[in-house]
Amino acid sequence: MPAAVAVKFLRNVFRFIELSPILPLKTKKARKITKIESIGFGFFMRNTKTIFTIPILSYFFAILLILPANFLSATPKIDLATEMSGVAIWNQVLVLEDPTQSISETTIVSGEKDGEFKQLSSPNLGFSQSVFWVKLDISNPNSQTVRWNLLFDFPLIDEIQILGDPVPKNAIRKLGDSSPFAERNVEYRNPVFPFETLPNAKAVYYLKIKSESTIPLALELWTEREFNEKINKEQMIFGIFYGILFVMIAYNFFIYIFTYEKSYLLYLFFISSIFFFHLVNNGFAFQYIWPNWVFWANYSLPFFICLSCITGIIFTHNYLSLKKHLPKVSKLMWVWVGILVLFSFVTFFLHYRVAMVTSILLTVPTALLLVYSGTYTFLANVRTARYYLISWLFFLLGVLLYSLKSLGFLSDNHITRWTIQIGTALQTILLSLGLADRINFLTRSLRENLRDLSHAKIKIEESEKRFREIFQGSDEVILMMNEDFEIINANRSLSKHLGYRLDDLRNKKITEILYTGRDQKSDYNVMYVNDKLTDLKMTGSAINFRTELSQKYVKEPKEMVCRIQYIDFEETREVLMTLSPEFEDTIIQLIDSEKIELSMNNYLRNAELVSQKITSQLAKYLTNIEQTEVRSSVREIIINAVEHGNLNISFDEKSKALMEGNYLEFLQKRQEDPRYRHKKVKIEYSFSSEYVAYRITDEGRGFDHKKHMEKSLDAMNEAHVQHGRGILMTKSVFDRIEYNEKGNQVSLIKFLNRD
Repeated sequence: MPAAVAVKFLRNVFRFIELSPILPLKTKKARKITKIESIGFGFFMRNTKTIFTIPILSYFFAILLILPANFLSATPKIDLATEMSGVAIWNQVLVLEDPTQSISETTIVSGEKDGEFKQLSSPNLGFSQSVFWVKLDISNPNSQTVRWNLLFDFPLIDEIQILGDPVPKNAIRKLGDSSPFAERNVEYRNPVFPFETLPNAKAVYYLKIKSESTIPLALELWTEREFNEKINKEQMIFGIFYGILFVMIAYNFFIYIFTYEKSYLLYLFFISSIFFFHLVNNGFAFQYIWPNWVFWANYSLPFFICLSCITGIIFTHNYLSLKKHLPKVSKLMWVWVGILVLFSFVTFFLHYRVAMVTSILLTVPTALLLVYSGTYTFLANVRTARYYLISWLFFLLGVLLYSLKSLGFLSDNHITRWTIQIGTALQTILLSLGLADRINFLTRSLRENLRDLSHAKIKIEESEKRFREIFQGSDEVILMMNEDFEIINANRSLSKHLGYRLDDLRNKKITEILYTGRDQKSDYNVMYVNDKLTDLKMTGSAINFRTELSQKYVKEPKEMVCRIQYIDFEETREVLMTLSPEFEDTIIQLIDSEKIELSMNNYLRNAELVSQKITSQLAKYLTNIEQTEVRSSVREIIINAVEHGNLNISFDEKSKALMEGNYLEFLQKRQEDPRYRHKKVKIEYSFSSEYVAYRITDEGRGFDHKKHMEKSLDAMNEAHVQHGRGILMTKSVFDRIEYNEKGNQVSLIKFLNRD
């Protein structure tokens, strides 16, 4: 029964009571009926002669049974004032929930459903798919017109519509973030409906509220002047809040630029994600950044919630060094980051309510994970965890309170609505203090250790100098390789023994400088060295072996003794290889006399080895220069025996190859030629305290030695001859030189005792 009909019915009932006969009570005086007085639940009628009592109580209760249940609780009236500053009216309105969304606007405005509206015990309606109808009974008891605004203080509402009159002519009745921001009455982040109510006027309005997000009934009344003051104050407060965040973003950016400390960069990403989360949550992003992107305006909130969790976890992982202190939690964190990253992309394909609720729920395990990490590292006396734990407790407390408010477990008020902002400000300040403390601690540590570092630097420089002298001064070839056996460093002996410079072999594998000839023996050599490298990998122990290496300028193998072993550093492992010539007898200085017969192949590098061997004893009798002259002369004669004797290379052929710059390739072909490859050079050597004698014989056809013995060095220089000086140099060094008739054998004698 409508309330107006019930009131009319009640009036008729009372009119009937006044005209009906009444049971009298005997009294001494009678009185006329003058009025009806209400005293509690009893009614009395008075007249000048008689006092009558009536059984109205029974009639009254009968009437109560006929009326609707909410008849006596009349609709709360909202009285306007000339000055209103955020008057909350959620407890002065009536609300009707329409779960099926089937009630039409016409039905609501007609008043047919007024009897079903109810008052709320809490302003938070939570997440709901229902349409909520809100009834406002407005009254202006003032003697002047009141210009006021109805503010819905929640920027994320999808749709809020005003029904009823009067409403300003140009006012937009339907607001919310489901429409572009330009379709608003006031350029403000929250929906606002402007009104103008005449003196002593009354009006009834209905609000239709529908949203996929949480619905707080945050209705406030503001007069025009106070509302403008609110906007100015709010802009100042938010300016300070966002200014703090922006300053911290810029501060950490510049600190990172100067220090390249990864923690500052990760903290920069975290603050930036928090910065955008607040812009979205407070409605500023929709107002200023993407006012026409309705879809993104809705889904950006769950996206930035996930992004804040992701950047917070990564920052925590680095800042607290969890890989070192909590390795298992470190792995769990990366798994959780993967889940958050996946969900942040899936968000855009989910229903908004599902995306929003899920993103809020994901903050709970994230918060627990971060708090546990901070607590554990704090108890483990990690210095950086002190400020971290305190700052994050404030921030996560704000997040938790906001999440509980959004899920409907806490009421919506000025405290729960701003918990994230308060927690963020405290967290930013405290964590910045923590980062500053970290810098101060490092500064103090550096200052305290400066003298120790200075002494250590001097010792290191001395050690490096000694190492460099040993490394570069060693007669052995020393190679440093990575674990893939690629050369990264070498000493000067590399050039001495093999002719290569470090730049020639840098980043090349050791197997690339092995001698690779055309015979199977050389192929076997490569396989042999690979087996040794495999043994090193498997056993980790030092390996010794002999191998043949290529030379840069001499296309012949050089046999060397090799040793390879691992060298472990703090973060890397390298391979040390030493290459040394064949072992020389250390008792050579004790020899008074000896005779040796040698037979060598056609590799020129053997000429160097043999000449060193058979001249080493001369140091007791000759100066270094004289000994070098003898060694060089013997080497030249042996080379002549190989080139012109066994390999049958004529003077003109050698001259032509030298001119063309391909003599080494030409020599290698002759060495591998089946006609010459098996020929040998025989060296006979005799040494005593009086003389040293050498006889060198090749298997060649010989040559006209008389012709060459008659040449002079000046004539050869005038003719610009590039070779052929070996015989002339030998004539100046040895006391006697004798060739056989054929010219394939020469005897050299040098007297050691001039007396």
